Amino acid sequence: MSIQKMMTTKLISVAPTDTVGRMNEILSKLPIHHLLVVEEGELVGVVSDRDVLRCMSPFVNTHVEDEKDRFTTQRMAKQIMTRDPVTINVSEGILSAARSMLDNKVSLLPVVNDQGTLIGVLSWKDVLRFLIE
Repeated sequence: MSIQKMMTTKLISVAPTDTVGRMNEILSKLPIHHLLVVEEGELVGVVSDRDVLRCMSPFVNTHVEDEKDRFTTQRMAKQIMTRDPVTINVSEGILSAARSMLDNKVSLLPVVNDQGTLIGVLSWKDVLRFLIE
């Protein structure tokens, strides 16, 4: 089956200078686990919800929060993102995508066209959905 039929085209992206606090806010409001980092129309990285949680103080938004806890929310996407993420061409098949995810130990693949333009994303859930349908 074609990746194009399975991928998500409604993309949520952030700028390299967006803060961890902003990314956490986006991730907590939407049913997604990854944010695409885009600069001048080009994909430069990916940030996962785990990346965000890993660099935030566990005391943020609690009654014991202090200045150093709030400071952890000021790091930027460019400081925590996975640079040059593994992508897959839209013309590839679903099995190729699954192999790429396993080989590269990733749970999301940005999908690009022949010109290298970002056009969607494919998650491990999309691959699993294909297998059971």
